Amino acid sequence: MLPPQRLAGSLPLAPDFTVVEVGSGTGVYARSIRTRVARFVGLELQWPLIRTARERDASLVQAQGSALALPLRAESVDLIYMVTVLGELTDPSLALREMRTALKPGGFLAVAEQLPDPDYVSKTRVRLLCEEAGLAFVKVDGAWWSFIATFQRPRSSG
Repeated sequence: MLPPQRLAGSLPLAPDFTVVEVGSGTGVYARSIRTRVARFVGLELQWPLIRTARERDASLVQAQGSALALPLRAESVDLIYMVTVLGELTDPSLALREMRTALKPGGFLAVAEQLPDPDYVSKTRVRLLCEEAGLAFVKVDGAWWSFIATFQRPRSSG
């Protein structure tokens, strides 16, 4: 498992940011990130995982929703991140376009992947999918088997 502190150290975080974790599960990463930003929302499709997250931490803000139809306003989020989620999505291209729409101009998307996740997506594939969705590559941290790739929505409308 990717250590939460490693993820937090790699993400472009700021105290005034609105951050969304897509596929927040039981809140493992959320608890490490939410204290570093102004607003945090975990988005999870599976209700039992949300219930478990709330049992572990009642103050954690979690919402049920799909990455394929994000319940977020356009240009409302500074950072979206997901950990070992991209390969589980039935239409990753659609989900990434949804995320691009939700990001503010200049906002960031971070995608973390790690083996032995059975739905692991390679660095090359992550970069291709994100760039096809209109996101610009910023950096990648980590080795091929455990990495965090960061992308940015262009500041212009193009």
